[in-house]
Amino acid sequence: MDDRSCMYRDSSEELRMMNYCNEVQGFINYLLSNLINISGGDIKCSCKRCKNKKFLDPDIVTIHLL
Repeated sequence: MDDRSCMYRDSSEELRMMNYCNEVQGFINYLLSNLINISGGDIKCSCKRCKNKKFLDPDIVTIHLL
């Protein structure tokens, strides 16, 4: 293990980002589990730009939210 940079990173910032990513994934899973949120396999995107008006592929919604 030559690269030891991970030992010197701000772990609290990384943890916050990892927690946010996990929460976004949980939100996507919740939307996919409720048929009212799905249209042809797509889900409503709740990002600032789409404003919960567009149905998009779940992977695209994940990217928008991240």
